[in-house]
Amino acid sequence: MKNGFFPAVFLLALMTSGQALAARQDLVLSPVNTQARLHARSALTDIDGSFGDVSGTLTYDLDRQTCHVDMTMNVNSLKVGSAVMKQIMLSGIMLDSDSHPVMRYAGDCRPKITKGQLQTELAGQLTMRGQTHPLVFTTELQFQGNTLMRIVSRGTFDQRQWGVSTLLHSVNPMVKVETIILMK
Repeated sequence: MKNGFFPAVFLLALMTSGQALAARQDLVLSPVNTQARLHARSALTDIDGSFGDVSGTLTYDLDRQTCHVDMTMNVNSLKVGSAVMKQIMLSGIMLDSDSHPVMRYAGDCRPKITKGQLQTELAGQLTMRGQTHPLVFTTELQFQGNTLMRIVSRGTFDQRQWGVSTLLHSVNPMVKVETIILMK
């Protein structure tokens, strides 16, 4: 009986571990499946930008409804409306791409109940211009059946925390950001 017990327990453990792995999705982030956008307001115009070069990883656990994101954005890949605006944005008084060529966000999403409604937030740290500060996003998980198809995260931060200039108060310090990750 002892000889038959070990193989049965071993097979049960394998089957159980396979089920746990099936509930987890791992994704390599790239420009094909990830968009990182920003929006700022200035006295002259609104500034909309997106990063053309993003990389990183996402791990999503269906059973726990949690995820971990580690994303890097190449600052020089920022696309904005004009070459002049891009030059200003990449300059030492703004994103300072020469000294700080990458931005990084690492965080964990988790479910929370707000006023009786299930919501998800992505809480982590944004490193920009060599400084790291907390940044929390509201996050929408979009499913098809039990399969996660898309994660949309939105947040707002005060760029002055990272030492970004407001160009003598001509740029609103509050910047809106949005990240869209397609699970493909």
